Amino acid sequence: MAAMVPLSAVVYALRLLPEFGLIIYKEQFLAFFLTLCLMLTFMIKPATQNADKSKVPWYDVILILATLGVGGYTAIWYHEMIEMMGLITIDKTILSAIGLFVLLEAARRLAGLTMVIVALVALAYAFFGHYLSGMFETRSIPFERLLIYNFLGTDAVLGTPLYVAATIVTAFVLFGQVLFMVGGGDAISNFSFALMGKRRGGPAKVAVLSSALFGSLSGSASANVATTGMITIPMMKKVGYTGAKAGAIEAVASTGGLVLPPVMAATGFLMAEFLGVPYSAIAIAAAIPALLFYLCVYLQVDLEAGKSGISAMHGSEVLPLKSALLQVAPVAFSFAVLLYVLFGLMQSPESSAFAATAATAAISLLVPRMRRAFTQYLKVLSVAGEAVVFIAVMCAVAGLVVGCLGLTGLGSSLSQNLVTLAGGNVWLLLMFAAVGCIVLGMGVPVTATYIILVILVGPALTQVGVNELAAHMFVFYFGTLSFLTPPVCLAVFVAVSIAGSGPWSTAFYALRFAVIAYLIPFVFVFNDAFLMQGGTLEIVQAVLAGSVGVFLLSISLVGYWSGVVSSLLRLVAFAVGILAFWVGSTSWLVCLLTLSVLIGLNYLQKMRNGKLVHI
Repeated sequence: MAAMVPLSAVVYALRLLPEFGLIIYKEQFLAFFLTLCLMLTFMIKPATQNADKSKVPWYDVILILATLGVGGYTAIWYHEMIEMMGLITIDKTILSAIGLFVLLEAARRLAGLTMVIVALVALAYAFFGHYLSGMFETRSIPFERLLIYNFLGTDAVLGTPLYVAATIVTAFVLFGQVLFMVGGGDAISNFSFALMGKRRGGPAKVAVLSSALFGSLSGSASANVATTGMITIPMMKKVGYTGAKAGAIEAVASTGGLVLPPVMAATGFLMAEFLGVPYSAIAIAAAIPALLFYLCVYLQVDLEAGKSGISAMHGSEVLPLKSALLQVAPVAFSFAVLLYVLFGLMQSPESSAFAATAATAAISLLVPRMRRAFTQYLKVLSVAGEAVVFIAVMCAVAGLVVGCLGLTGLGSSLSQNLVTLAGGNVWLLLMFAAVGCIVLGMGVPVTATYIILVILVGPALTQVGVNELAAHMFVFYFGTLSFLTPPVCLAVFVAVSIAGSGPWSTAFYALRFAVIAYLIPFVFVFNDAFLMQGGTLEIVQAVLAGSVGVFLLSISLVGYWSGVVSSLLRLVAFAVGILAFWVGSTSWLVCLLTLSVLIGLNYLQKMRNGKLVHI
């Protein structure tokens, strides 16, 4: 059954059914896909932690049969139900009630109570909202209509979020699983060590590079920390980083992968659907902010190593670069196929991912060390199917929340009230939006966070003249930062469990390493050149300004360059680093003068120490 999840996505996304004369509604496929995911949840995820895992209990059998009945009925008869969707009937009401119940129970098992509570609050608000007054008052909605609209409607559970999960996300999860199955994960890790291991603070730089690559594919900051952090955090501590700094570096690098093209943890594909633009436009727009983010982390990691006297790894611990390049070449070929089909041939994201998957499987048959037994190629389908279940269920619940917001009109009314509260001041509105995104995103998976926030907060930003793409990116960034921002900061707590460090000290360092992620959304709202919008000269200026700003901010925050930087100079570097992002002739002059002073001091330090810093 798990293998049927990606196979169904392949059949539908590549439009194979029409070749056999079978035309179905999109919602029929989504109902079938969601049914598979819900049944799998009840098969592999027990109701409680203490439940007997050796057998399927009677209540799970009932849930599985109920899911099969509801999902099967919907998938088979949806073409008839849609003709009378506006009529409230007993069969659709019962069908929807059971469907929403099993969906929320599956969400509880997979992600805990957070998303379930969010969904129940949304349902309760939609039903009881007419008793409220003021900005939160809604019209009266019959309970039966509320159930039917959310389960069978085209803008709720069976809406865009689940569609993206069932096609694009599934395609990329399959690509990632095949890549890791044939040894791509080890190749990426070895290449990262070979490229960065021999530099000062090598393990930390390995964490930055490898976590960026893994994070872009995995879609989960916490899972990425748990995977790569098991290797990188102990190695960072071994060479001299404190546990708090090692955990913070891994948490920040893993979280940054969620906003890094070309995959962006699949949320970028949702953004493309919402904006009605090709995914390539989203990936290109996200490039500069993501690269500045990782440049900031890399520079701070390097300066920390210089400040603490942390040396490079021994040559015996690192694979020679030539050997690592040979290992990673097939992986690079797979990514090249992905990018060529996506950007060169302008095909859909799911078609590009399937092409890259086929290329990966084909090249593994030609390279002896990557070749696997035939049964493993079959097993990877079921592994990918199980990996998709979590994302699909979370997207379905997010669709439920979106459906409730659509019925009540809260999204537009809340946006209007936010604008009124801010008095039309863009800066104040951005601050409200940033705090709201972080709070609403705490404990919620990043994909679901984006979906909910873009409905609630996005319209408020566009109302005051913010570019629509910039508004979506702003919401996406601050929703993602909930993984790093106390008090929840899930990625930090996972890193703490590995590093054995204090949670609050680790969270503090994470905020410092990720400082650019809190700054850059405000920057690209006012200067869309940072999103690759505008002329070539403007974009080049943005890149240079951002790089200078990141460099000065890193020196200021760490307090070190070629030597310890005085408090006064740190303060000046911080102020000028912020100023650098606001490109203009005056700011550039100030930045260049400050940079010249720092370079001069670096050479003075060289004369004392007899060496320059190499990063």
